[in-house]
Amino acid sequence: ASPSDVPEEREAITESLYEWNALNSQTTGFVLLPVRWESHSAPTMGDRPQGIINNQVVRNCDMLIGAFWTRLGSPTGVEESGTVEEIKWFLKQQKPVMLYYSKKQVDLDLIDTQQLEKLKEFKKSIRDKGIQEQYTNVDELKMKLSRQLTIVLREVSVNTVVDVKA
Repeated sequence: ASPSDVPEEREAITESLYEWNALNSQTTGFVLLPVRWESHSAPTMGDRPQGIINNQVVRNCDMLIGAFWTRLGSPTGVEESGTVEEIKWFLKQQKPVMLYYSKKQVDLDLIDTQQLEKLKEFKKSIRDKGIQEQYTNVDELKMKLSRQLTIVLREVSVNTVVDVKA
């Protein structure tokens, strides 16, 4: 999940998932698939756009990885942005949420200051919901995500209960 100002990060997250799979899937039994609304949703009418994305995409996912830089995103009619709506849904479902914030330089003349302020407010509003991570460049994001995926998935594996009917 991410607003439109982090396309490189979105690709880096996808690459990190594939790299994690290559190193860990055989021993853990987990296969991580990158899911995006652009590739996993279809044109449909009858609901607001984010509602359709939620039904077609979000509800079928097991974890959320979010990246932010200077934008929070566009309002959905329910939340400040689609990314925020997705994060809140995952938190409510008690599914893993991993959030990363870019610290890379930005040209202040080119950013939407209202978006930046909304992002700061959101970050502050969820500060008590868990640990959030920062990165300075895409390589650092990939390194941190690769290591931290293992930590999060270890926790999922330890806390998973499987009912077996005899």
